[in-house]
Amino acid sequence: MEFLSRLQLYFRGEKTESAVLLVVSLGLLAGAILLAFWVRQPFTRGLGAVLLLAGLIGVTVAGTVFFRTDAQVAQLRALHESSRADFAQIEARRMDKVVASFRFYRFMYILAGVAGVLLVSLTARPALHGAAVGLFLFAAMGFTIDHYAEERARWYAAEVHAQGAPD
Repeated sequence: MEFLSRLQLYFRGEKTESAVLLVVSLGLLAGAILLAFWVRQPFTRGLGAVLLLAGLIGVTVAGTVFFRTDAQVAQLRALHESSRADFAQIEARRMDKVVASFRFYRFMYILAGVAGVLLVSLTARPALHGAAVGLFLFAAMGFTIDHYAEERARWYAAEVHAQGAPD
């Protein structure tokens, strides 16, 4: 498979994943509003607050990735066609940062899970138990999404690095 096809494959996966995350995040926002204003119980308000935050994060991240991808692909294709060496240097540096960022994301999901455990273990307040459930859902969703995103990023980064290798 030619490299530009692999580039296209990577970004198609990124855009598809961001579209799914955007839909899920909009669902989280709708669920948060429903829980907070319709059900209106302490547990559901705590859960709704975390779902609202998770939904806002998801919409922001997914929307940014989804709407920038086509222009980014066009720029990268043009750079690759004009200078494979410049492409390899610039894109490899960017992808190394992307791959390294997953360690930070995993740490944040671990913190969310630990915070959830502490809220359930150390309190008896239903609103905090609801927030804990929301934190568990956020962490599980993040670990799941980022598993596939990191796998795809590592594969693409290796492909990019190979572009800088001499023929």
